[in-house]
Amino acid sequence: MEMTRIENSIVIKKTIDEVFNYASDYKKWSDWFESVSDFKPTTETKKGNGTRYAYKANVMGLNVKVETEIHDFVPNKGWIGKATKGLPHQTQWIFEKINESTKFTYVLEYKLPIPILGPLFDRFIAKPQWIKIIEKSLQNLNQKLR
Repeated sequence: MEMTRIENSIVIKKTIDEVFNYASDYKKWSDWFESVSDFKPTTETKKGNGTRYAYKANVMGLNVKVETEIHDFVPNKGWIGKATKGLPHQTQWIFEKINESTKFTYVLEYKLPIPILGPLFDRFIAKPQWIKIIEKSLQNLNQKLR
């Protein structure tokens, strides 16, 4: 089964510095990102390449322990997060300057470890839920930065 990809963007009327500094602070992720909580760095570094974060993701009513490692971290541009524990996934956080505003794009790619019925379960249950979670999270981020 190949990975499912979900991508969503929002334009926030704040500078790229403001958006990036807020959005890249793991201590604030639980404040705006839906269905995830209890973020803790598991490495000595707390931001940037090689940093790992353990957290809980509420996936379809189940609390799942996950760990993600940061790659390709570039201030005011973004990074890629790759799963090291838990559900197989990868995220990409992209920040783009648009005049005095910032376009933030969040990309989630994941694979459900469910044989045979996995693609149907994903199409009708998991993917629609993740689309809503990401959409609401981006709206929350915009609200927090007002």
